[in-house]
Amino acid sequence: MRELAIAIPSNILEDCQSLSDKTNKIGIIARAASIFKVTKIHVYKNKGSSDIDLISLLLKYLVTPQYLRKNIFPLKQELKLAGTLPPLRIPSHTVNRKHNRNTVDIRDGLCIKFDKKLNMAILDIGLNKYGILKSRISVGDVVTVKIISDSFKGKYFLLEKTIPNNYWGYDVINNNSLKEILNSNFYDINIITSKFGNSFHSTSTLISDKIGNNPDSNIIVVFGSPKSGLMTILSHEKIDKSNLILINLFPDQGVETIRSEEAILAGLSILNSYF
Repeated sequence: MRELAIAIPSNILEDCQSLSDKTNKIGIIARAASIFKVTKIHVYKNKGSSDIDLISLLLKYLVTPQYLRKNIFPLKQELKLAGTLPPLRIPSHTVNRKHNRNTVDIRDGLCIKFDKKLNMAILDIGLNKYGILKSRISVGDVVTVKIISDSFKGKYFLLEKTIPNNYWGYDVINNNSLKEILNSNFYDINIITSKFGNSFHSTSTLISDKIGNNPDSNIIVVFGSPKSGLMTILSHEKIDKSNLILINLFPDQGVETIRSEEAILAGLSILNSYF
């Protein structure tokens, strides 16, 4: 299955004046990532003001099913406005509190207890009773499971690990630099968004050829910060540009600057509609 990732800098919030502004901006980014089925969001350290901890916290909070948030995230000042954001409504965010025997019920579960002797984990799966998973799971881990029986020992659901067929959300990964991401060689197609890049039409054939040669190509789209563009970051980190595809997604733009969240939403939309 193809990975579609985005990379955003740790100072992507430097144009925000308040926690409210920062929270709303991350909410838009999370929604954009979910709309276009982004599987990974890399947050790379960049010089300047850094909000890497806040960015990661909000992104992880938003992608976590609502029924697990209270047990995973302690009360924090940084999250006081997160509840006002629109929900992602991805398939993992089920709101059904009752199990239907006639449907395949897949959901995320939080390990709240592990019995070493029996090699069984007890999971909170957001229903009226806990689930049992016969697997070695650490307390606090979240795993995706399928309910295979609703009458285990009369008071538990019996679970098994599963891999969803549908889009299930994104993972959040913190990186020390953009260079660290690009040098990992994990991604087959590295797209750098910059107003100094080539036009989309001149690069679309190159991307199409790469995807055609490998339909399962892993793709990453990299975005810069409000005050330092990607060309500056590439130069500062001495990143080799030979394996990068530099694209100007908004030629002849009608505004002086495009906000980061606008670039992510519109940029992913352009790429999605073409590929």
